[in-house]
Amino acid sequence: GERRLLVEGASQARFVPAPGWLMDVSRSRAGQSLVLFKSGHTFSVRTAHWLGGPEGPMARQQRLIVRGEQLRIDGESTDFLTDWGLQGSTFAYYGPKLSGRFWQMVDADRQSVVQVDFYGPNDDASGASEALAEARRMLASMDLEAS
Repeated sequence: GERRLLVEGASQARFVPAPGWLMDVSRSRAGQSLVLFKSGHTFSVRTAHWLGGPEGPMARQQRLIVRGEQLRIDGESTDFLTDWGLQGSTFAYYGPKLSGRFWQMVDADRQSVVQVDFYGPNDDASGASEALAEARRMLASMDLEAS
């Protein structure tokens, strides 16, 4: 079968890493987050407790991104649904040198939120569109289980 990486925390998030993506041990935190990287791009999965409503900490995340590094939110956040029936909301963001996409899935029953952040240099020399396609595949392969 295919190798699935496991992010343990408030929820367990399992997904299949795309070929060539390596784990960044220094930026990953056991029981909290897992960070993969490939040619300048980052794919980060974080799981945390969430006691609020189904919309989750999306507004807070957008504020963090905008304050962070002169980044702008690209349009409205939209809903998504994965192959495994996970649903959540997502938005794109960009800056002078960097662009990314953020996905969030809230499980109100289990009081948890899973946040996936993908970003990298926005020049096509770095394979930005291919990396985003791989990030979408990794997200699509994700399933969540209560820990």
